[in-house]
Amino acid sequence: MTVSPSIAVIGAGYVGLIQAVGLAKQGHSVVCIDVSAERINQLQAGVPPIYEEGLEELLGEVIAAGRISFSLEVNSAAECDAFFVAVGTPTEEKTGNANLGYLYTAVDDISQIARKGAVLVVKSTVPIGTCERLQIRLDERVPEKNLSVVSNPEFLREGRAIQDFFQPERVVLGGADVAALNKVREIYSVFDKDKVPFLISDWFSSETIKYAANAFLAMKVTFINEIANLTQTVGGDIEIVSKGIGLDSRIGEQFLNVGPGYGGSCFPKDTLALATMARRHGVQQQILEAVIAVNDNRRYMILRRVEDILDQKLRGRRVAVLGIAFKANTDDVRDSSAVSIIHTLLDEGAVVRAYDPMAKYETSDSNYQQSSSVEEAMDGADLTLIVTEWDEFKNYDYNSQLASVGQAKILDLRLSLKSRQDELSDWDLNFIGINSLNNN
Repeated sequence: MTVSPSIAVIGAGYVGLIQAVGLAKQGHSVVCIDVSAERINQLQAGVPPIYEEGLEELLGEVIAAGRISFSLEVNSAAECDAFFVAVGTPTEEKTGNANLGYLYTAVDDISQIARKGAVLVVKSTVPIGTCERLQIRLDERVPEKNLSVVSNPEFLREGRAIQDFFQPERVVLGGADVAALNKVREIYSVFDKDKVPFLISDWFSSETIKYAANAFLAMKVTFINEIANLTQTVGGDIEIVSKGIGLDSRIGEQFLNVGPGYGGSCFPKDTLALATMARRHGVQQQILEAVIAVNDNRRYMILRRVEDILDQKLRGRRVAVLGIAFKANTDDVRDSSAVSIIHTLLDEGAVVRAYDPMAKYETSDSNYQQSSSVEEAMDGADLTLIVTEWDEFKNYDYNSQLASVGQAKILDLRLSLKSRQDELSDWDLNFIGINSLNNN
């Protein structure tokens, strides 16, 4: 039987659900609240609305143990001591600013039912200064409750989010109330046995850490793609170049894998938000703005490579796109480079058949269709693009498709087939970041 919750998580999206299930696994009693009845019904039935490896099993475990419940009503959290707020802060298309409407609504709702001394922990990625403004808002509206705001940015990698929750590289807490900071620190005390570093700061530093970390990683991704453009033009092998750079301990190997550009729910949104904030304060981030521009242009660099392979003729040509999610082991298509590439190809008149093991994407363009298998996507294709680094694409028996494709041409944007060149000698293999268009 579920016991009364001591912790509430507001928002059952990617961040909120991982947070809720993770805390429940660690022994806390948690209620997870969301405005979507469909999502809550799914969760109550033990079905996560997102794909993340290991999540469904973990969700079933904490439900069976009675340590988690799901609700549409914030009133169900009235007895909670801590509220982790993980609602969306989407980018406003016209301004580039983060839309904080969902956040303010959630905080206002919590303020009406929270008991005295409760802590509101902001997991959502928010503009610098937001937590201070939330604290002022609470102090003005419900001063008698002594509610405190703590910033606690998330650092989850999609596809490895469960691991990242239970084995964090650091926990960042920001605030002005020492007692509130200590209360959140105690919730995470299970990490002490693993000697996880805790960084206690002010609100502003905590909020900046999240944006700055994602901006720096986006810069690494963009940098190696720029170097790939160079090696592809003048000669060389980007995989070897990347390894040589990454072995320098001052740089490190992570985020130096060549590809179609960064995407997903964090990097595009956070880099744009940080650049917009900086401009508003008169401190333009020129490096960051260049990173955004280069990444946005990546799809056109890929288009030119496709045109080279297909002799500058795309209209009416059939292209198989393997991978729709922005990265492997997730079903997330938000700001996916694969989706951008699909639309770029469609704009040029190509006929696109896409396949992904988990992700779904629909568009009204009659030249687009999502296939149910690699075989179906590649049937009759003049070119196959490997865009997402799923193991299924890395290990697939492409030779079995030789008789069914229009042309035996592959452009591998992830270098996933590089080690199989001898085995796939009947294919015209092309690799991003390598200047030879043929393996013959």
